[in-house]
Amino acid sequence: MVLLRTAEEVAKPLSILFEASYRQGILPAVWKRANTCPIFKKGSKSDVKNYRPVSLTSVPCQIMESVIKDVMVIYIENNSLITKHQHGFMTAGSCLTDLLETFESRTRIFDAGFGIDVIYLDYRKAFDTVPHSR
Repeated sequence: MVLLRTAEEVAKPLSILFEASYRQGILPAVWKRANTCPIFKKGSKSDVKNYRPVSLTSVPCQIMESVIKDVMVIYIENNSLITKHQHGFMTAGSCLTDLLETFESRTRIFDAGFGIDVIYLDYRKAFDTVPHSR
């Protein structure tokens, strides 16, 4: 909220810091630290297993990551370096657009009289962990 309200005043100092960090290939040490907070999922609030840890990281670092990501996505899209089927990585892509395309293609295959074998992987547990060593 502070950065949002002081955006005009902090934009130039942050851009200088971002540029120096990028050129030197290092991040300020404080940007590598995170506060881990428990977020309630479901069930009994008294059961520790019903919480998942979330790492709250430096907001300036998140802003820098967002700027770099935006530039990279523009470059990737302009040079056709990634397939349009990578919905989660591309502009205007989402889980919904992925599901709609998948549903449409499977419907087309079924209408043509073919069958489909599908394997689903659940990565949920992989993202419910926090690397405490970082």
